[in-house]
Amino acid sequence: MRRFVVLGCNHSVAELDQVAGARLPAENRPALFAELRQRLGAQELVYLETCHRTEFYIAYEGELCSGRLTMALSTILPELTQGRSVLPPVGSCLALQGDKAARHLFRVASGLEALMVGDNQVLGQAKEALRTAAEAGATGPLLQTLFEQAFRAAKRVRTETSLARRPVSLISLAERQLREQLARDGGPVAVLGAGDMGALAAQLIRKLDPGRDVVLFNRGNERGERIAATVGARFAPLGDFAADGNRFSVVVAATSAPDPVITPEVAARIAPAWILDLGLPPNVEPQCAAVEGVVLVSQSELAAEAEANRAARADEIARAEALIDEQLSELAYEVVETYLSPVARQLVETFRSVARTELERFCQRPAGADNGDLDAAVERLSQRLLRLPMKGLREVAWLHSPAVLDTFLSAVQR
Repeated sequence: MRRFVVLGCNHSVAELDQVAGARLPAENRPALFAELRQRLGAQELVYLETCHRTEFYIAYEGELCSGRLTMALSTILPELTQGRSVLPPVGSCLALQGDKAARHLFRVASGLEALMVGDNQVLGQAKEALRTAAEAGATGPLLQTLFEQAFRAAKRVRTETSLARRPVSLISLAERQLREQLARDGGPVAVLGAGDMGALAAQLIRKLDPGRDVVLFNRGNERGERIAATVGARFAPLGDFAADGNRFSVVVAATSAPDPVITPEVAARIAPAWILDLGLPPNVEPQCAAVEGVVLVSQSELAAEAEANRAARADEIARAEALIDEQLSELAYEVVETYLSPVARQLVETFRSVARTELERFCQRPAGADNGDLDAAVERLSQRLLRLPMKGLREVAWLHSPAVLDTFLSAVQR
C-alpha cells in the first residue's frame, strides 16, 4: 500500500484555473507518460483529468516522499510540455501516499470527492484514464489492482446507497436558477461549446423548454453541427457569438478555451443577459458581473448549492465511507497477495527440495528407482510445510509492509 502515490491538484486544494493549467497537452500523451515515469522513477502511472481535477497516480518504489515527488513533478511538467503544463504552488497541490492515496482514488471514483457529491461522470473518466494508460504501456499490476478495487467500491456505493439514485452534476446544480430565468425571459439561448458539458447544458435547456430557440456555438463545425442536430438547436461558429445584433436571454459558456471567451466588452455588447459559466478554465471574466444588465453565475457561485447538497446527503455519505473502508481492506489483502505469489512459488520449490531429500534419505531408495509414489508423497509434504508459514506471512505483511516478505525470502535462501 505504501507504494501508491497521487500527485496533482483539484478543486479542493487549488483554483480552477490552476487545475486547468496543470493539464497535459492532448497530443502525444503516451510519450509524455513514458517520459514522466522515467523522470520520476515510477514503475507505473495513470493520468486522470476531469472538470475539477488533474491528478497523477503512480506506483513508486523510490526513496522520495510524496512532497518531494510533487516538487520534482513541478519541475518536470513544464520542461516536458514547453511550459504548457504547470503545477500550482506546492501548497495548492495534492500529495498523498499509501493508504491515503488509495482512499482518495476510491472516493473520487465513488463521487465523494466531486464538487457535487454523487456525480457519476467521474467513474467513467477514471475507467478511461486506466484504459489510456494501459494502451500506452504506462500501467501494470499494482495500479491495475488499485483502480479495479476503486471501481468495485464505486459500484457498491451506487448500488448500496441512494447517492446514485439522485444523480448530481455541475449543470444540475444550476438547474433551478436556469429554470427560473427561462420562465422570466422567453428570448433565445446561446450555448458556447459542444463538449460534454455543453451538450449536457443544451439537453437540459431543451428538457426545461422544448420550444425554446437554442443556438449552439462551437469552434469545430463537425461536432458542433452534430450536437446541435441531436438537441434540436441551430449551429453557428463560435466567432459569431458576439456579432452585432445577437441578443440572448441566457448564455451558457462551456468551452475548453484557455482564455476567457466573454470579456466585459463582449458582455456589454450582448447585455442584458443571464450568463452561466461552466468552463474550465473559466470562460467569463469576473468583471463581467459589473456590466449593467448582466447576471453572472460562476462555478464558485454554485459552491453553496454543492455544500447544501452535501449536507443533505450526510447519512448516505457516511454509508459510502464505510463501504470504501471495506474495499480498502480487500485491496490491502490483494496487494499483499500480489507480492506474496512469487514468494509462495519459491517456498514451494524450497520445501519440495527439502521434502524430497529427507524422504529419499528416509526411504534409502536407490538412484534411478521408480519415483511415482515418492513424488505424490513429496507434493503432500510440501503443501503441508507451506500452509503454516503462508498464514503467518499474510498477517505479518498486512500489519507491517510487503517488504518483510523480501526479508523472509532472503533468510530462506541463505
